[in-house]
Amino acid sequence: MSSKMPNFRMRYVLLALVPLAVAGCVSAEDQRAMDQEKCSSFGYRPGTDSFADCMMKQSVQRDEDEQRFEDRMERRDRERREARRRQDDVIDTRPSYDRDGNPNFDTQGNYQGCRGIGCEVDNPDDDN
Repeated sequence: MSSKMPNFRMRYVLLALVPLAVAGCVSAEDQRAMDQEKCSSFGYRPGTDSFADCMMKQSVQRDEDEQRFEDRMERRDRERREARRRQDDVIDTRPSYDRDGNPNFDTQGNYQGCRGIGCEVDNPDDDN
């Protein structure tokens, strides 16, 4: 899984940076010119109400696209944090070992340590 993790992260970094790079490469004047060209290609003439409406719709659409992108990235971040939290909540079922390599607890949580006379550690399962 760790070998896939850098590729996974890189994919999301690229997804985040591409729109920012594209938006950063287009000045406000260039964006306006592209919007005007688009509205003109729809058949609207500059100076008319329908052309102004088209320009406003282009701006609103761009804002909505940005908001959807930000929402999507926020949702992915939240899902990753939740998955990480769930992973942290998982109990380690591997047995614990003492300094001599003897298991203290088995995978069900039962004490497996020293049980005889002369043991330095008392049995925590013992009610005495």
